[in-house]
Amino acid sequence: MNLLLSYTAIPHTTGVFLEKAFRRIASVVTYGPTADESIFRTWDLMSIFPFRKGHDISLETGTAGELFGSLPGGWDPDCFLFVESGILYPFSFLDSVDCLKACYLIDTHLHPESHLEMARAFDVVFLAQKTFVPVFHEALGKPVIWVPLACDPDIHHPHPAPETADVVFAGSIQSPLQERTRRLKRLSTRFSVRTERVFLEEMSRFLSEGRILFNASVKNDLNMRVFESLATGKCLLTDEVPGLTDFFVPGQDLVLYDDRTLVEVVRYLLDNPRARTQIAASGRKKVLASHTYLDRAQFMESVLGAASLSLVPALEGEHHDSHSHV
Repeated sequence: MNLLLSYTAIPHTTGVFLEKAFRRIASVVTYGPTADESIFRTWDLMSIFPFRKGHDISLETGTAGELFGSLPGGWDPDCFLFVESGILYPFSFLDSVDCLKACYLIDTHLHPESHLEMARAFDVVFLAQKTFVPVFHEALGKPVIWVPLACDPDIHHPHPAPETADVVFAGSIQSPLQERTRRLKRLSTRFSVRTERVFLEEMSRFLSEGRILFNASVKNDLNMRVFESLATGKCLLTDEVPGLTDFFVPGQDLVLYDDRTLVEVVRYLLDNPRARTQIAASGRKKVLASHTYLDRAQFMESVLGAASLSLVPALEGEHHDSHSHV
């Protein structure tokens, strides 16, 4: 498949991981903008600025002439795939793309209305958040397919490091009123807790130093950190969100908490290192078996290949592996 892939280039975004995976199974040309230094500074991402890289074709005006005048000679796309990264850009070229058009929307839990409007421009819609699949399908009347996020085993893997904290959390703590902040503060009065805003290999090294990896969703999203944490081979403690138990068995692959049980569950895991280790090993085995970005790319390619042959209607209502189609 010739895949024209578009996203805003930031080193830790889903598009980067998917591009790497798709290049293993397809002929890929990327077209899109690259985040500039001001975005890295505003989003407190300067630690990964050195990993910044651009696209095969840089989006400047977003016009059809800019795109098609820059494609490799003799290379025509079979499919166009837009991957949301949180930074939008002009799509004036889209009407001139004469192939199947698909999008992969990630943060629909934060922007449901604007994502629904955006999705109208595409033939096939992939969503990272399961909750919105039936909503979008009813509104759009086109294939809407759940494709959860994933891990990259080349980056998200165990590091040999001493365990320096009972509980670690990699992510943002933006407000004292934020639910995850409140939970972490509660844990810190009873256990050793470390938090860092880190990414890529630095994040994997940091997570490897914890006995328990804490995760907290935002508006019930099944986020990247679930899959990334499991891949590091440590015991993941997370809240229950839609889609999570479709893949992972609580108490076997990971551990669930709520506000009532949070402290009790952490104390149990710390007092039972053998159980903690077994859960961590099971979670890592399962995520590496079925939930890498290569798994996601292969699945998406199969859907897009079927769609290009006008077979998408046959997919509706079926259940393929761990993905749902509505």
